[in-house]
Amino acid sequence: MGHSHSIYVFGSEEFRADQWRLGIYEKIKHYISHGYAVVYVAEEEEADTIQHFSNLGMPIEDHVQAGSLTIVNRDVFYSPFIPCNVLLEQWNKLFANIKKKGASGTYRGFVAIGMPADSFFMSELDTQQLVKYECAAAENYDGSIEAMCLYSSEMIRPMHLGHLILLLNAHQNTAHRNGELRQWNSRRALILIKRGFDAALGNNVSGMVLSMILRDFGMNEDALISHPDQFEKKLQIILGESGADIAIDCIKDEIKKDIVY
Repeated sequence: MGHSHSIYVFGSEEFRADQWRLGIYEKIKHYISHGYAVVYVAEEEEADTIQHFSNLGMPIEDHVQAGSLTIVNRDVFYSPFIPCNVLLEQWNKLFANIKKKGASGTYRGFVAIGMPADSFFMSELDTQQLVKYECAAAENYDGSIEAMCLYSSEMIRPMHLGHLILLLNAHQNTAHRNGELRQWNSRRALILIKRGFDAALGNNVSGMVLSMILRDFGMNEDALISHPDQFEKKLQIILGESGADIAIDCIKDEIKKDIVY
């Protein structure tokens, strides 16, 4: 199978934790049954996570003991105070330990599943550190593992537009409940930005505002996506703080509707 670095955003209020867990647990079960070793850094204590599996009729103690499933407390593993290179090295050490435990050739491959700790969302600087880590992970991603990054709509809701776009840029795909992995690229992002502009300003005004911003980027639409922080600042200059807030909220709404799992 081909591997990817994808983001899963669990979106709707009615999509409760036990529902997204079921979907992720089914994926874990699927990967293990096909010979993959899974590292799961997305919840609380190992014992509690095992209990969640059991409550859903999926006993996995044998997989934990065999080493095909490793469960790590996300609040212990992740922190905005840990440098990005150290966080990445922690992942490497986890997989190195799994390889040591198993015989050579035991596993067909590896799957990394992680959800950032709540501490990354305590302040703008903490969230900025999270985005920096995700970008570093993308730069170092070599396709040797299946990487699944889990988020909730509550996590991304307060993010600056620039941070949200950079977060998505750090992933190859967005995952959806029908099993589809949809490629994230500048063309898709631009469509959503234009939809948000239209919703906030109307077709005519949104076209004029976008043209003004594009002139500052040398008419390079891709630059809006590769430098979203600059895009956000130019929007504030043109529309003023309150007008920009309305436009940004509409753009973020369009993005969230599109990427939700």
